[in-house]
Amino acid sequence: MKFRIHPILLPVFLFLIMTGSLSTYAIIFLSLLLHEAGHVLAAWSAGMRIRSCTIMPYGGELVIPGQRTARKNERIRVALGGPLATIVLLLVAFFFSFPGSELAIRIQLALLALNLLPILPLDGGQVLTALLEKKGSEYNTRAVMLIYSMIFLAIAVIILGVSLPKTLPYLFLALFLLIQNIASFRFRRYDKAFSELKKQKG
Repeated sequence: MKFRIHPILLPVFLFLIMTGSLSTYAIIFLSLLLHEAGHVLAAWSAGMRIRSCTIMPYGGELVIPGQRTARKNERIRVALGGPLATIVLLLVAFFFSFPGSELAIRIQLALLALNLLPILPLDGGQVLTALLEKKGSEYNTRAVMLIYSMIFLAIAVIILGVSLPKTLPYLFLALFLLIQNIASFRFRRYDKAFSELKKQKG
């Protein structure tokens, strides 16, 4: 499994270091790593092979060959693995006092709230997409979810843009997610054709 940090995180971490927020930097990075470890463990428990893991601003992104054709309950398990790991870290910070525990609690709550939003590519959106799917309608459901997510994020960008500069980090994240969804929507047909080809070969 290849592991990497998305370049978009580098300016964020550089800003935190320059402003002297090293503790914030350390806790955020550790939180993202543990969140993604939850996804990895859930994928392994479902017998999935992970090609790569990329740490993103909202958690992470796993590349799992054949994930779209996996059973619904397996995909839901993988999607919920990250939030469950975040909940575990939240409980540890809540019940055991340590330097930075209050900050850790706030970070876990923010990470949990963000990832459970019912939009793609976030964990909440992945779970909702799987729940809405019916046999034979997987790709149509995903296309509808992508459109819904793009509309949601476009509205969020407009609202956040009104309150600049204090909403700049959130605006940046919303734009990043919007661009990801646009790219996924543009390549959805190729993704469908590739998965159907793998089914035929399998």
